[in-house]
Amino acid sequence: MKKTILILGFALALTACTALPFFGATPLPPNVLAYEAPVSLTIKKDTLLPGTTLAYNGKSETGAARLMIAGQLAPKQVADNVEWQGSPAPNLTIKLATRVATFDDSAITLIGTAHVEIKDIKPQAGGTPGTPLIEFGPLVTYSLAKNEFVPGTNLAYTGSTANSAQFIGVEGVPYRKSGDSIQYNGRLAPKVFLRLDLRLIRFTETDAVVGGQAKIIIEQ
Repeated sequence: MKKTILILGFALALTACTALPFFGATPLPPNVLAYEAPVSLTIKKDTLLPGTTLAYNGKSETGAARLMIAGQLAPKQVADNVEWQGSPAPNLTIKLATRVATFDDSAITLIGTAHVEIKDIKPQAGGTPGTPLIEFGPLVTYSLAKNEFVPGTNLAYTGSTANSAQFIGVEGVPYRKSGDSIQYNGRLAPKVFLRLDLRLIRFTETDAVVGGQAKIIIEQ
């Protein structure tokens, strides 16, 4: 029988921007981006979670989840903590902070957050991602001064007209009104692809705020 637990008051609020420090730490150095993303990760029996050293070997005779971390057995029960850190691609570090949500004979599900940090950012607009290894979907909000680029992209706010905001790095016409969509595809680093699905929240002559969903795709 699958074990499960209801966790009340579990909220995830997240922002990704190089201007903001994470975990109360000092600001990030130049050419480094960090994102916080909620995760729900399911590992099937006798398989690895892609891009990690986490594996699931089913239930033990005592009813515990047989979770393997870097080849070492870590018996787990529902609500137990599971942490992992590694670098599945060059200049990329992932830190998982999760707990066991459910497990049965066939799979285990972990929920929590992922801290994704990419170094030596070299934005390249356009293109399509390669075969995904693992993906993360942080929510993002960017406050942009005039002529400031969205971190890790070639997308920038360049000012306003009578009733529209103007951007460079967007496909087609450069003008957007409040509530309009802004999309961007590009590469952050080798093996790391970024897709942004944003909306223009507000703008003035000197600044604009955009926010929405990012997708960080780690390629095989």
